[in-house]
This record gives sequence, structure tokens and C-alpha cells, in this order.
Amino acid sequence: MSLSAYIIENEKVFKGAQDIKYLFMPASKPSKHLIVVFSGFNGKEEEGVLPYYNYVKYLKDIDCHRLFILDQCLGHPCYYLGHNKKLDYEVSVASLIYSISNEYKIMRKNIMTAGSSKGGSAAVYFALKYDFGHVIAGGFQFKVGEYLYTTKRYTRQTVLKVITGGNTPGHRDYLDRIYVDLAEKGTYTTNINVHVGSGDSHYDKHIKPFIGILQKRNIPYNLDVQDYSEHGKVGVYFSQYLIDQVSNITGQLVIKEAAITNENQMISVSCSVPQDSKEPVHFAYYVFKQGQTDPVKKVSYSPSAKLRYKVEHPGKYSVKVFVKKGDQKVAKRTPVIEV
Repeated sequence: MSLSAYIIENEKVFKGAQDIKYLFMPASKPSKHLIVVFSGFNGKEEEGVLPYYNYVKYLKDIDCHRLFILDQCLGHPCYYLGHNKKLDYEVSVASLIYSISNEYKIMRKNIMTAGSSKGGSAAVYFALKYDFGHVIAGGFQFKVGEYLYTTKRYTRQTVLKVITGGNTPGHRDYLDRIYVDLAEKGTYTTNINVHVGSGDSHYDKHIKPFIGILQKRNIPYNLDVQDYSEHGKVGVYFSQYLIDQVSNITGQLVIKEAAITNENQMISVSCSVPQDSKEPVHFAYYVFKQGQTDPVKKVSYSPSAKLRYKVEHPGKYSVKVFVKKGDQKVAKRTPVIEV
């Protein structure tokens, strides 16, 4: 089943103060962790394009409970807050999170919130307000009112108005204060993890003011700054940061990528896993030729995350990568490549 078909088949609606569309992917075995992922803008809300779930494919191999929640109030984004200052959407989202965490007996300290851009704003908001254990946020808006007021006509005239009931400077300032007051006055013990591009305008306008408040309050945080400037690239970089952080928090071994290339009949495979200095990671490889059941080559476990294999007979090949750390073992197959 494709990922899109899986989402369509498993999407549900939570009935609360507002109806909330969500996708829940339970762990395949008992897990004490839940990650809640919030969605960013898709860029076409003004055209009526429906919101979609973020980072599902990146978290599908992390075997903890995963909850993806959409953001749509009266047909528009509301930053998971609600309509006309009522915070009715927030109440429903919180109820949904607690409903699932209670069902699976997940402690608040083991709830992670995550998202980038608008989704990152929501992740920070819910983690700090409800004192969840961890937040993993990328390139998010901290001064949400200012962002909506200045970005474009749609965000000012529609989104800001949906949330606050108006689009004047007063409504802008009201929305900004929600986040600033939470950061300045909230009593939270959340483990805060923030990612941003060094040249992304969100770094200066939003991340630095947020970090400044944490520093004044002597609240610890982790900041990851990568070398890119376009805010539109945040998803590419944040997806890898997200996997690293979730893997570190849960202790789960996961293969981020198994890449394969061919040059002069030499197959090269590289495997990427989250960095972990606590336990050594070992890799093994099975090389398969299409049309044959048994592997044409087996390479035993070693510390090497790379494989080079000289192909003797032309054809289509793929490699199954095995990774182990302690008593954990995972595997991932590369795409098929013609050699």
C-alpha cells in the first residue's frame, strides 16, 4: 500500500469543540513515547488547497506512537488556536493528544511535539503550554501576529482575522503576545530543540527573539543552525534533524537513508543513521541481482557505513543494508539501479 493510500484509509476525525482531522500511526510493539506532528503552510491555502500531513514518510520507520494533526478552521489555517480568540481548536487538539496518550499510558514527559514553520510554532506552543517533555521545531514563527500581518494580503486579511477576529495592528499585537507571554511567563520543563537556516529570515526575526527569552530565564535549549538561506528549504533540512532528535530521545535505531550509485560497473552504497556516540553501530550488506532470489554477495557486519562492489554481470541490482546497535537490528533496501 502506498503512503498516500495509507493516509486516506487511516485518517480520522476527532469530535471536540472543533472537528480535527488526524492520522495516528501506533507503534508495532509497546512504546512509552508519542510524537505529535503539526503541519506548516502548503503555500496554496488561498486557492482552497486542503492542508496535508508533514513528515509522515520520514517517521514511518520510527517505531513509537505517531500522531499527525491537520490545521483548518473555517477552511483556513488557524495555527491550531481557533476562531475569533476562542482557542476552540486548541482545546480539541489538546483533548486529542491526551486521549491518545491516556489510551496508550504515555507520560507527559515522553510526549514530543514537532513541526516546521507554522507547524513549528504550534509545536512550541503546545509543548510549552502543556509542559510536554520535548519539542523539535524548525524555522518557526515566534511573532506570529507580525508574520501574518506583513507576509501577504491573504495571511493578513484572512488568517489573522480567522484567529483574532480582525486584522488591525491591535489584532497583530494580541497574537504576538500569546507566544511572547507563554515564553516569558510559562512554567515549563520542556526539552527544547530548535533548527533553522543561518540565512533564513526567520532566524533573526523569530528564532533569536525566542532564544533571547530562554537565555534571560536561564532555560536550556539546543540550537541547530545549518547553512541555507531560503525558508522554503527548511523541510529538507529539518526532516533529517527531526529523525536524529526522535531517534536520540526514544533510543530507537533507524536508517535515515540507504543511497546507491554506479560508476564503471562499481556499485557504491552509503548508509546514514543518526549520530550516537554511546554505542557503536555496525553495518552488513546483501547485494541482489534482479531475477535471482539469493544475494550474489554478502558482506558481514563491520563499522563501515559504505560498501563498494564490482559487478561482474550487467543487470539491475539493489542492496539490502542491515544495521545493528546493541540488541537493536534494522534493515533497509536501496532503490534498484542498472549496472
